[in-house]
Amino acid sequence: MFDHRFTPIFNDCVQRYQSRPEVLAALSQALTELAVKPFGNPRLQTHAVRKAQPDTFTSYVTNKGHRLIWRRVGNVIVLLLFGEHDAVYRRAERLRLEIDDTQNVLRVIDEDPETGRDVPYAKRRAEEGRLFMAWNDGELSAFGFAPHEIRVLRHLNEDADLISLDRHMRHDAWQMAMNLAMYARPDGEPTSPALEEEPALAGQPTISEDDRLSEALRSTRTSPEFVPVPADRLADWLARPIEDWMVYLDPAQQDLVDRSYSGPARIRGGAGTGKTVVALHRARALARLGRKVLVTTYVRNLPEVYQQIFARFAPVERDAVEFANVHRWALQFLRRQGVPIRVDPREAEKGWRAAYNRVVDANSVLRKGGFSTTYLWEEVDWVIRGRALPDLGAYLALERNGRGTRLSSDLRADVWRLATEYANELAQRGVADFTDVLLRAHEVAKNAPSEYDAVIVDEAQDLTDAALRLIYALVGDRPNGLLLVGDGQQSIYPGGFNLASVGIRVRGRSHVLTHNYRNTRQVYEVAQAVVDGHPFDDGGDRPEPGLRAVEVSRTGAPPVFSANRSHEDHDLALAAAIESAVEEGTGIGDLAVLVPTRALARHYTDFIDSLGFPAQRLEDYEGSPTTLVKVGTYQRAKGLEFKRAFLPRLDPEGLSERPARGEDADAHAERIALVRRQLFVAMTRARDGLWLGWVGEPSALLPMS
Repeated sequence: MFDHRFTPIFNDCVQRYQSRPEVLAALSQALTELAVKPFGNPRLQTHAVRKAQPDTFTSYVTNKGHRLIWRRVGNVIVLLLFGEHDAVYRRAERLRLEIDDTQNVLRVIDEDPETGRDVPYAKRRAEEGRLFMAWNDGELSAFGFAPHEIRVLRHLNEDADLISLDRHMRHDAWQMAMNLAMYARPDGEPTSPALEEEPALAGQPTISEDDRLSEALRSTRTSPEFVPVPADRLADWLARPIEDWMVYLDPAQQDLVDRSYSGPARIRGGAGTGKTVVALHRARALARLGRKVLVTTYVRNLPEVYQQIFARFAPVERDAVEFANVHRWALQFLRRQGVPIRVDPREAEKGWRAAYNRVVDANSVLRKGGFSTTYLWEEVDWVIRGRALPDLGAYLALERNGRGTRLSSDLRADVWRLATEYANELAQRGVADFTDVLLRAHEVAKNAPSEYDAVIVDEAQDLTDAALRLIYALVGDRPNGLLLVGDGQQSIYPGGFNLASVGIRVRGRSHVLTHNYRNTRQVYEVAQAVVDGHPFDDGGDRPEPGLRAVEVSRTGAPPVFSANRSHEDHDLALAAAIESAVEEGTGIGDLAVLVPTRALARHYTDFIDSLGFPAQRLEDYEGSPTTLVKVGTYQRAKGLEFKRAFLPRLDPEGLSERPARGEDADAHAERIALVRRQLFVAMTRARDGLWLGWVGEPSALLPMS
């Protein structure tokens, strides 16, 4: 087995392909082959690079002409370049590995083609942007860039920097720059692979051992430019920011992206099966056909995250796809239609309290039944108003999908009176809540011209009937119009809906994904054990079983269970786990601490900051890679993923697991079922590693056997 050393220039090459996960997946496979058999390996087709420094080789990576340039030093492979055939070969001729005699360290030397001077790559990297370092000024000028445009390009580091210039550069120059950044060619992606000029090597060549280079690589004083990578940890070290893996599309899913549907369609599947990935790629495919697409969801922070990720892998189509939370979109829609509506959450809250105090008095059957204010609010907002029930009769006949607590006719009558009083309070105060926004937008949308050719709904299981009816009104049953993506087992809000009652028919256009691409088997099995044996509502006529058939191919370390006697011991254990993850090579921005309440989120945000690791609240996260530990509630983590997730305070107190005062058995069981699903969602956010901690006794929801 050969070990590898990553160099800054190689890492910079990899970053240029962060919006093309299929290329990076091929590179990961090539590096694995390189570790096992660099020479005489038909999967690599290794050749010598004639005009480069001796002992420099190139290996095939994809059939699109991508090449990997490396140098063997003893039993170590130094990774130098990766990219398109012409660009990396030209660059390889200018690179050398040399020992800096003044410090006795090894450096990558990059020859400046304009002056002929040798410059340490690290120095050049610090002085100019990395995106266009493969070309000198003369080459960029020959491509057709003006001098002032070249000066701008020299300061760019990432694709996002270039994308932001689309309205500030000549269109031809911007498009040519995008082609260079994405394909290393001014005219875009080649239609066929470039032909190799180097003769194939029949077997492993006889390589003269450079003792001084080997010694410099082994020395503890050698330059930090050369990051050691054991062969069995290549995948971890190659791993890009998690945001890039969030759009990796398995070729087996391509059919769902391209398929034509005669009406509304639905994609279901367990956690990590790529539902959101398919949704985003389908949005791009529809946009390429000239369609105007809306991607929406209930979760407030997800649209901004998806918009950033989409812009990274589909910059050309980004303007044809709109991303918006369903409530925000509905409010903006009403304003565009000239419909006045005043949304005031604080005034609406006062209206709720007034209505509650009038209806739920000392003699109310609701108070005697032990129903909490929160439970009654959810019943009014999600069930009665969320389903736009016209009268008490409709409420009495309702199945109440997603609500486990039984309600007698007398109880329902009082809940209906509470809903009526609340609606009257809103009207008297001249304000609306967000459910009013959905209901009003639905009435307007039924008679307004459609603004979209297609609507894609992610995390559809968390929508109310009111939201679903509004979305359905935008595109109706038109071909390729509506796509619902979701999983009832990951529903983290009360309520539920039935597609048939809304009028949406997806028979013959519904698909279930069963391959988990995100989690390791060890992570998924622990998470699945939390929900096994607990049926869930998935928008159909009957509940789905808790145990589902999901194929998981990735393996990794088992989740860490951390039992602690005190709060101080618990937080110290969490700190040690985070520090260990960073020391092992996981990027700080790929770590997340997920908790059940906002109070705990505030606590751990401050705590992580005190460790010297900058933290970011999930509500402020917009989908761009950062060097900040993400901290937030289970609800805020919905739809996201992280390389490692840490779930503290999984004890009865942290999860508010014990029955609340006055809470009856049915209401408690329903609340715990919701917490169970939320915990499952949080655990399945972890791609590679999961830490579970508690104080005293662990939660009964954890699979401890």
